[in-house]
Amino acid sequence: MIARLVLSLLVLAMLSASPALAQDRKPLLILGKTALYQKVLTRPGAEIATKRGAKGDKALAPFTVLYVYARDPASGSGETMLEVGTDAKGSVAGFLPETAVVPWDHSLVLAFTDRGNRGRVLFFDEEPALEQWLDDPDLAARADAARAEADAKTLPQDSPVISIEPEAFVDFANEFYMLPVLEAKPKRLPNRQRAMAVRVASVTKAEDEKLELFNTRENIAALGDFRAGVVFVIDASSSMEPYIQRTREVMRDVLAKVETAGLEDKVRFGVVGYRDDPAAVKGIEYLTRTFADPNDIDSTTDFQTAVAPLSASSVSTRAFSEDAFAAIDHAMGRIDWDDFDARYLVLITDASARDAASPYAKLKLNAADMRNDMRGRSKTLPTALYVLHLKTPIGAEDHAKAESQYTELTRQDSGRSLYYPVPSGDPAAFERKVSALADALVEQVRETQAAADGDAFPAAPAAAKPGQDDAEADLKQSAAELGRAMALAYLGRVAGTVAPPMFEAWASDRDFANPSVAAFTVRLLLSKNQMSDLQRTMQATVAALDAGQIEPGDFFNQLRSAAAAMGRDPNQVGQGQARNLADSGLMGEYLDGLPYQSRIMSLTEDDWTRMSVGEQQAIIDDVSSKIRLYQRFHDDSDRWIALNRGDDPGDWVYPVPLDALP
Repeated sequence: MIARLVLSLLVLAMLSASPALAQDRKPLLILGKTALYQKVLTRPGAEIATKRGAKGDKALAPFTVLYVYARDPASGSGETMLEVGTDAKGSVAGFLPETAVVPWDHSLVLAFTDRGNRGRVLFFDEEPALEQWLDDPDLAARADAARAEADAKTLPQDSPVISIEPEAFVDFANEFYMLPVLEAKPKRLPNRQRAMAVRVASVTKAEDEKLELFNTRENIAALGDFRAGVVFVIDASSSMEPYIQRTREVMRDVLAKVETAGLEDKVRFGVVGYRDDPAAVKGIEYLTRTFADPNDIDSTTDFQTAVAPLSASSVSTRAFSEDAFAAIDHAMGRIDWDDFDARYLVLITDASARDAASPYAKLKLNAADMRNDMRGRSKTLPTALYVLHLKTPIGAEDHAKAESQYTELTRQDSGRSLYYPVPSGDPAAFERKVSALADALVEQVRETQAAADGDAFPAAPAAAKPGQDDAEADLKQSAAELGRAMALAYLGRVAGTVAPPMFEAWASDRDFANPSVAAFTVRLLLSKNQMSDLQRTMQATVAALDAGQIEPGDFFNQLRSAAAAMGRDPNQVGQGQARNLADSGLMGEYLDGLPYQSRIMSLTEDDWTRMSVGEQQAIIDDVSSKIRLYQRFHDDSDRWIALNRGDDPGDWVYPVPLDALP
C-alpha cells in the first residue's frame, strides 16, 4: 500500500549539555575535509540517552539534524554508538545507536518541480528495480498503470513501487520539507537521454504503519476560493507607444469577458510601467511606477481609468537596454499579493534588460541570478513570468542579447521557457499574442472554478502536436500547464500536503513520459555562516580577477593571495592537482563534489590568459552578480529556516538552487 507521510520538520527541543561536555569540543570531520563535520538525520523512533551506556530516554523527532562528536565501537550488543550534539559548538546532547540515524554529510535536498506537464514521481524499494523500469521501452505506460493502481489502492504486494508523490503539489517554497539526497547515480534511458537515479531518505510515523495513499479529491471544493493576479510590466520608453495602445485595447476586451463570466473577483489585472532613473535623466518622470494595482481594479472602467496616464516617454533613456529587472522587482515587492493564490507577470518590451554589466542597472544581477532571486521570493505563492519581446528593426543588434536573457529569466523548473518573441515587432502579431495569453489565463481561472463546482480536477492539458509552430497555440499550452500547476500548488497549501512516506527509496530525476522534463530540483542547504563565507570568497575572487586582467599570467598568484586573505591554505593554490578555481582551495569545502557544472569553478589559468578583455569582464560581471544575489538571500529573513529549534541564527539554512552557486 502507499502511505501518506507526515514528513515535517518537527524539531528537537533544545537539549542541555553538561559544562564538562560542552567545553571547546568539535564534531568529527568528514574524511578528507578540514572544516566540514559529520552530520546525521534521526530515523523514526530514535531515542537519545544522556549518558554513555544508558538506555535512550528521550524521543527525537524524525529528521532531527545532529552532529557526530564521537563513535564508540560496537559493543557486545553489536551496535556502534554515536555521541551527538545539536550544533558544531560543543552542545553535546547524548548518545544514539548508529542504526537510529541516516548519514547526511553534503546537505543536498530535493524539491518536486511543478506538476503542469509531468506525471507523479514513483519511488522504488531498490536500485535494480528502478533500473529495470528505466530500461523498459513501455516505461511511460507502465508508470501510468502503477499510478492508477496506487490511486485505486490495488498495487500488488510484490510491487517494487513503495511510494508515490501526492496528487496535490508539495509546495517546497511555502512549506519547507526534507527529502535529503543520500546517493545519486547517472543512468542512460532507452532514448539515450541521461537521467539521475537518486536515493532519498524519508520517514513514516511509525515503522509498522501501513501505507495509505493521500487522496485530495475531498479538497477540490477549496478551488472555489482560488484567486489569480496578472500584472503587465510594460516598457514605457519612447519606442513603445503603439504597443501600449494595443495592450489597452486587448485588456478592454479581456475584462469584458471576465465580467461576462462573473470572474471579477477571481482574476484581477494590474500594470507596472518602467522607464529610467529620473535623477539621472531630466524629464523621464519615473524608473518604475504602479499604474493599476490588481487589488484595486474590479471593472473595465477602473482599469482603463488607471492605465490612461501610461504612455511612452517623450524623452530618450540612457541606452537601448532598459531596466526590466527593476520593474519586475517592483511588481513582486511593491504590490500586495497576500490575497492572491497565483501571480502572473507579463513583461512587454522591445529591449534587453540592464544586467550586471550595465552601469545604469539598479539591481546589477544577470538573468540567471534574477530568476533565482524571483524563485526565492516566490515563497508565499507560485509565480510565473512571461516575456513578449518585440523584435523591432531598430533593435536588431540587441535582439540576440535580449532573447538569451529572457529565455533564461523565464525558464521554469520543468524546463519550459515562457519567452515569446514578436518577429519584426509587428503590432498586429503582438496584439494576437497578448490577447491569446490573457484569454488563456482567464480560461484557466474559469476551469479552476468549474472544477470546484464539479468536484473533478481538470485533466493535464494535451501535449502540443509534434512539429507545431503556432506561437499562440504554444502560449495557450503553456498557460494551461501553468494554470494546472498553480491550482495543484494551491490545493497542496490548503491541504498541508507533505512529501510521500518511505524509509529509503530510489527515484528518477526525469519524468518517465517526457524525459526532458525534470521531476526534481536540487538544493544545497547553506547556513548563514556559509553564505557569508561564500559571499566573501566571491568578493576575493573578483579582486583576484580584476588584478588578473592587468597581469593575466599572474592569475593563480592572485588566487593564492586571495586564499591567504580568506584564511585558506595558500600552498594548495596552483600546486599539485590544482588545475582550476574549483581545485584551488579558495572555495569552501561545502561546494566540493556537487553535481553541477560551473563556468567559474572550471576556469583555468590558460582559459583566463586566452580570453579577450571583454570575455574576462563578462566573467567578472557574473561573479559580481552572484555576490549581489547572495546578499539578497542573506538579507531576506523569510528565506531562512532553522532546522532545529533553538539553533543559533548563524546555523539557519537557505535552500540554494544548484544553478545559483558559483
